[in-house]
Amino acid sequence: MDDTLPLGRPSSFRSDYKLRQRIRQRLGLDPKAPEKLNGYRAEENLWPHIRSIFQEPMAEFLGVTVAVMFGCGAVAQALLSKAQAESYPDNYGDWGTVSFGWGFGIMIGIYVAGDSGAYLNPALTLAHAVYRGFSLRKVPVYFFCQFLGAFVGALLTYANYVSAIDFYAGNGIRRVPPAEGATAQIFVTFPQTFVPVASAFFSEVFATGLLTLSVFALKDDTSNGGIARASNNWFPLKMFFIYAAIGTCYGWETAFATNPARDFGPRVACSILGYGEALWTNAEYYFWVPLVAPFVGAILGGFIYDFFVYTGASPVNGPWLGIGLLFSRSEEQTNRDARQEEWQKLPEHQGN
Repeated sequence: MDDTLPLGRPSSFRSDYKLRQRIRQRLGLDPKAPEKLNGYRAEENLWPHIRSIFQEPMAEFLGVTVAVMFGCGAVAQALLSKAQAESYPDNYGDWGTVSFGWGFGIMIGIYVAGDSGAYLNPALTLAHAVYRGFSLRKVPVYFFCQFLGAFVGALLTYANYVSAIDFYAGNGIRRVPPAEGATAQIFVTFPQTFVPVASAFFSEVFATGLLTLSVFALKDDTSNGGIARASNNWFPLKMFFIYAAIGTCYGWETAFATNPARDFGPRVACSILGYGEALWTNAEYYFWVPLVAPFVGAILGGFIYDFFVYTGASPVNGPWLGIGLLFSRSEEQTNRDARQEEWQKLPEHQGN
């Protein structure tokens, strides 16, 4: 008997299980992760088996889609309701509701994407691959699903608000800030007109670094007896407060992308929807800032937390703050193995 197959599995699915292992291995996913076939007659149906192959990427995709729908929806309501300012002078939203909307989106997205680890952010994904036990082989498929999820989330939000956009800006008119009647800021980020690109880059690095530092603190069971992890089921709610706080305190200058997928995916969607070349050229070709700066911020934020606080396996705790690992493949592999061993011991990361 093939001992890689679960006990009690019908023999007709033996070859399917091996195919599942091969596909998952090529995607960088754990080929031995257990299948979740608990539904009625799930063993006999095709879709549960397909879903089990891509369960983490699909969960990540849907989590990002939901997060972007909440966040962009909050911006849409705050902006587009201004068209009725004469009847409703208080509108239906402001910067506070935008920050809370994104916070709620992240919280619900984490609940939705639980099977994937719920990173919802390529910058956070990369930081976990660099400093924690997240496999580098998983990074490409996670990146793809995160960008795709943000793209779809923006399209769905647009479909919901297209009539309101026409009412606000004019039928079929699609403009980009700082033009009058612009609506592209519902989906993508732009800096305030007085903020130069260098300052905007710093702002995004700063906000994303703070986000990454906070996430690492919440997941750290080596500090203060793991006090931050004492109520692990509250992690999504904690992320709501963190994200809403970052938006409230540091979001105004650049609209706090803090997530390359959250901006670039919707930007591509807006290009398809007719927002034009200005989407890429305005504000001194600003589009690259929310795409690049969050990665820089996440790497810096992770380094700062590990340098000052983290006592577990991390490159920062290796020779010469990790620099020595760059020159010794064996040392780097030993450090990575230790990080992955710690990672797998955490209940929420088992199988991820």
